[in-house]
Amino acid sequence: MTDQMLSPARVRFREILRLLMRIGVGALFILAGAAKAYDPGTFATEIQRYNLVPWIPGALAAIYLPWLEILAGLLLVLKRFERGALLLITCLLVVFTLALASATLRGLSIDCGCCGKAFAATGTIVPLMRNVVLLALTSCLWLGDQ
Repeated sequence: MTDQMLSPARVRFREILRLLMRIGVGALFILAGAAKAYDPGTFATEIQRYNLVPWIPGALAAIYLPWLEILAGLLLVLKRFERGALLLITCLLVVFTLALASATLRGLSIDCGCCGKAFAATGTIVPLMRNVVLLALTSCLWLGDQ
């Protein structure tokens, strides 16, 4: 349904809802990235526990990924290069979700490493469900941008 077919109140509601989703997803990525950037050694260990990549690429990812998350989150919150930031966040979520699903299917008992040590360990099931919700939100943001 196009905005021309909706009442002004509904259009405004959709704009506010989209703004809240954009800021929420962006802020989550900023906070998660900052927590991991604060302690890249711990994050490298968490990456290694997934048993998906050798140590050196995992350690490099532990240094690079948090800053990529922070940048993408900032760009989304500030609405700068919004579509690029949204694409990057969606791709990161897909990779993180696949890694969590792989760990869950292989029966690994690990912390997801999603927010560094900022929050208590949640295993893999809760973060997997959270990522599915976040992917739904990013899909809504993509569709709402049409």
